[in-house]
Amino acid sequence: MSFDLCHKFWVATRKDLNQLIKRQNRLKKIEPPEDSALSFKIFSELYVLYVELVNKLSFIYHHTFQVQKRAVVRVLVESATQQLMKLKEELKNMELSEYVYIDQALIARKLTPRDLVIWRSPQFLYRRPLDAQNILTDNKLYMNDEEKEEKAAKEWEKVTEAVTLIQAHERARRARVYMSNILYDKKKYLKVYQRKKISYSFTFKPDQAMSIPVKRTIFNADFLKPDAACDDLRNRDDNIEPPIDEEEVKRMNKIRNDAASKIQSWWRTYKTRKIFKIKRKFKEELYGMKKTRRVVRPNLFANSVLEMYKNEMLKKKLDEDFEKLIADERVRLLQMRTPWMMEDISDHIRAWFREFYDKTGNFHPYPDPVKTGTVLVVIDETMTPLEFQDTLNKKPMTKEEKKKLAEKRKAEKKKLKEKLKKQKMKEAKRRKKLKDAGIIDVGYELSSSKAIEKIETTMKAFGIDWRNIDEYLNKNHDPIKDWVTQEELAKIHQELRGLVDEYMRVEYELLRKALAKDTKTKYKAQKVRKAKPKKEKKKKVPKDMTADRTLDSLYEELKSEGIIEEVSHRDFDEFIADFNFVADDTRDEDRLTTVGPAKGDIKMIIQDCMLGMGEFAIPKPKSILLIGPLNSGKKLLSNIIASELDAVFFNLSPEKTFKYADDMKYFLHVVMKVARAFQPSILYVEEAHRLYWKKIPPDQVEINPRLLGPSIAKKILKPIKKDDKIILLGTSSMPWSAKGKLKRAFQKVVLIPKCDYGTSFLLWLELMTENAADDMEDYTYSALAKVLQAYNSGDITSNVAETLDIERRRRLKNDPLDPHEFLECFLSKTDTPIFPPDAKLMEKFNKWFGKSNKFQKMRRKFMAKKMAKDKKKK
Repeated sequence: MSFDLCHKFWVATRKDLNQLIKRQNRLKKIEPPEDSALSFKIFSELYVLYVELVNKLSFIYHHTFQVQKRAVVRVLVESATQQLMKLKEELKNMELSEYVYIDQALIARKLTPRDLVIWRSPQFLYRRPLDAQNILTDNKLYMNDEEKEEKAAKEWEKVTEAVTLIQAHERARRARVYMSNILYDKKKYLKVYQRKKISYSFTFKPDQAMSIPVKRTIFNADFLKPDAACDDLRNRDDNIEPPIDEEEVKRMNKIRNDAASKIQSWWRTYKTRKIFKIKRKFKEELYGMKKTRRVVRPNLFANSVLEMYKNEMLKKKLDEDFEKLIADERVRLLQMRTPWMMEDISDHIRAWFREFYDKTGNFHPYPDPVKTGTVLVVIDETMTPLEFQDTLNKKPMTKEEKKKLAEKRKAEKKKLKEKLKKQKMKEAKRRKKLKDAGIIDVGYELSSSKAIEKIETTMKAFGIDWRNIDEYLNKNHDPIKDWVTQEELAKIHQELRGLVDEYMRVEYELLRKALAKDTKTKYKAQKVRKAKPKKEKKKKVPKDMTADRTLDSLYEELKSEGIIEEVSHRDFDEFIADFNFVADDTRDEDRLTTVGPAKGDIKMIIQDCMLGMGEFAIPKPKSILLIGPLNSGKKLLSNIIASELDAVFFNLSPEKTFKYADDMKYFLHVVMKVARAFQPSILYVEEAHRLYWKKIPPDQVEINPRLLGPSIAKKILKPIKKDDKIILLGTSSMPWSAKGKLKRAFQKVVLIPKCDYGTSFLLWLELMTENAADDMEDYTYSALAKVLQAYNSGDITSNVAETLDIERRRRLKNDPLDPHEFLECFLSKTDTPIFPPDAKLMEKFNKWFGKSNKFQKMRRKFMAKKMAKDKKKK
């Protein structure tokens, strides 16, 4: 992206952000709306605005290279994303559902539900440390000189081996050609490949014996096999020319010319028809007569991997240059300004001494180091001469008076604290009363948001600091040196003031001593209160059972055992599903949705869970459970999550872990150590209900499926800290067969709904056009999707792959595809017929999900209260 476009984009985003801040400031002052629909409208509009803002800011952050500006944009992105998640949580609480439908706000902004999915951006990826990334990748991203030389030597060895192999193959090829030529015509080709004779002269003496004994052997070689078909070759005479029949030659030439003409004619006809067909199709699309029926997958702000790494390298270089500039500037300031700064500080303190002596005849107590020393003088937090004079005229307080004063201040402080506590409790009760009545205090929710406050302060500081700086002129992304100088001067001044205070305290005591001598009073040195060093709490360091092992060896051990798996790269576009477009229009009298979610709405839930796995501090669950019938896309979603996060994939399914039954403690220690070192990491458990099975089937006893279950809470979830990018991901097709511990082990449960018409239509359209695009333009996708709507996405995918194989695609032009072929594949081509999931099975999933999801529980309580009120009215 060009510098000009990025600058314009930043200017436009700043305007949008300022408009959003003004809008929020107006909303902070409004009274709590009595209509819950109005509160929902306000929050939904803000949510859509924040989605657009996060998308824009994340894109700007990725393309901002100036170090000081990038720090500002980072704060804005993180705060905006935190507020986005807070608004989403508010909307969920109002909807009493995991799924939020805000179609009216989207229509006003001319957006679709797909535009709300922001988890596509590489800006949210978490960057691993360099050492860990080099272990994961064969080609190291950053290398020192020694590593570069080693890599160059290894590459040269590979090149040498490749050249030797190519030469060997070439020699073998030439030998095969030579041998076949000899077999074909010995006399002719022996002359061609015969070596040139070297002429030399020698003398022969008949009486002289040979110095080297030579055994003369006569070879008779015949490479032609004894076969009757080779008689003509044995007796052939190459000097005899075959008779030429001119009529035969003319006849053969005519046949060849006719064949060539016919082939060319058919080829030109085919090419002309194809060009005409393409032009006709283009005209029909241009005039709006016909549209190509194919899924268009938008990819907002897509960046190639090469461009991303190029930007990362540039940022790394600019960061290193910025750190070097800070170090150089600090050294320069210490060398050039330190003596003068110390002199200025001491002169200022002496002037403070003189001022108090002239006006009061005494010296102000020297500020203690525990109160940052004479910094208090600079910020005017010491007593004025008049205040100090009043303290001199007063009699010194006795111990009892001091004690009473301390108790009085303590009581006042306690009283103020209790008053604030009562006010907070009163405010909380007021908001709870409003919430019970279905009223949301929008003003309080916005004014109490720390994320909004951070955005406002950052934008205000940016407007002040950057008002005299033209960002457009800085196309080389150079840091602003004046700011570096100011910051380092402030740090050096703080450090030097502590040193000067120590010397000036000696001078202060000498002055006090001289004053006491002049006034003939007793001199008593002032006590110095220094800050006590903070005692670091000794934390219990857990025993590392693999302290003598390197991360590389632990990683290779898990990989060789099949615990760490390589996941095929998938993205969210491969999870083909449509969104629910009717839920917002089918609300009941309480403004609650009555239609369940569509399969595409799952992407929103995954986005909420995955945003915290990036580089920003955003809340996220420690564990997720995907439930749904077989072939509903649970494994595909797991692969997508791992691919989008670029995560290390640990497979902890019972098939993998049963062999560690003897030393499970060591195994989990290694897994968590490697997962934390190489985060982001995913700990995957396939069919997680097996960990808490009520009754183990006889065929599963061998792998001991309950082995990992007791260790999930203590050994896996508890060690995962708030900032760790580690998540436990499980799938299940029979969650009801497990004990209640399964619900406690997974914080977030996501139910994959059955296929709806929109999802089924997109599946058939996308999969069939991918396999045979030109022959499926006018196919009856709608009818096919309507009839086979209830089938799972995995069943449809395998059906299309099996039905539209290579042989069937070759016959499509002459033998059009019959929809009954897909139905036949479902019912007869497999060993056991495939049917859609039973309605009772889906009810079972919905019932179990309702008991494990907090919003479903809240909705049931709300409906129970409503029914109780209706009964009372009757």
